[in-house]
Amino acid sequence: MRKIITPEEAEHRLEFIFPRAAFDTVLSSPLAGTAVAALIYVDAVCKADDAAETARWARPSTVVWISDAALEHQTDGERLSWRVAALQNSKLVEQLQESWGIPFQPKYRDNTRETLRDETFRAWREHHAIRKRPGIAVNSSKPTWALLDDFADLFDPDMTDDQVREAAQQWRDRHMTPGTKLKAMRAIKAQEAKHAVIVKLPDNTTRTLEPGKSSLIIKGVIEEWAPARMGEPVVLAISEPGDKVHIGDKGTLQSTGIKIDPKDVLPDVLMADVNSDPVTFWIIEAVASDGAVTEGRRKALLGWAAQQNIKASQCSFLSAFESRNAAPAKKRLKDLAAGTWAWFADEPGHELSWYQMFPTADDV
Repeated sequence: MRKIITPEEAEHRLEFIFPRAAFDTVLSSPLAGTAVAALIYVDAVCKADDAAETARWARPSTVVWISDAALEHQTDGERLSWRVAALQNSKLVEQLQESWGIPFQPKYRDNTRETLRDETFRAWREHHAIRKRPGIAVNSSKPTWALLDDFADLFDPDMTDDQVREAAQQWRDRHMTPGTKLKAMRAIKAQEAKHAVIVKLPDNTTRTLEPGKSSLIIKGVIEEWAPARMGEPVVLAISEPGDKVHIGDKGTLQSTGIKIDPKDVLPDVLMADVNSDPVTFWIIEAVASDGAVTEGRRKALLGWAAQQNIKASQCSFLSAFESRNAAPAKKRLKDLAAGTWAWFADEPGHELSWYQMFPTADDV
């Protein structure tokens, strides 16, 4: 059986798949989130070409009768028992849950079934998210609904939000018309713009970064850490996931001969302190999930710096985290390269230095 997802998390992901600015809200409502959680709980998931006799089907009442307490009973045996009871009647579900020591408290009233069947399931079916068992009369009480497997894949609880967004885009590409995809994309872009991170550079120009923790860390580095650490900070480049690179001070880049190629090994932020002599180049990694300046990463970045005719002695390295208590910091602080610094956005007045007390001949 697939891993269970909560109704709240399922609703959260439905909003990625069917942005409410572009689609009817019945596709991503709290009831729709509960439907995803319930159908996965009873394993009502199938491929589009599975034989009807081999697929597991569910009824709208499966969704209506589910509860948060029932969803906490997660062994395959418990889920199978609940499914068998729900395929018969609410009395058996009630008896089963009493045997588990939990009351039978459905999330929705029985008349919600019509809303689910006639609105949410019908709309999902139009977008190839759910399958209806063929050959069954409309007014039949037999179980006839199952999520399609590639739609259910979007609700793997182990996936991050970024992974879900990417997978949802691929799913829309496979199943939606060009017009619908365009409508969804415009809604997503508009939504992203509302949450975009605007960074004010030292020269008072701004750059708009994608929403997310990494961008917020970069904003802290440029707006708080750099003015405190450098005599005259200059942002040369900011890299974002993918091949998106924001160029900072073009004049400084041209005068130093540095070439920014997104295909190269680039740091998240490249800054220079032009008040120091010689100029110090700060090579900065924003560690929202991973990617601190380890020995290997430092060596790769020094290789890139050498290609730009920047001496290793002019390079300083910073790993920037959201917090010392954030999971990436707990995981990666032990891997910091010697001779580098760390900074934490929630403690902007402090900086952590990690250096070797007795340098070896191999040290740069």
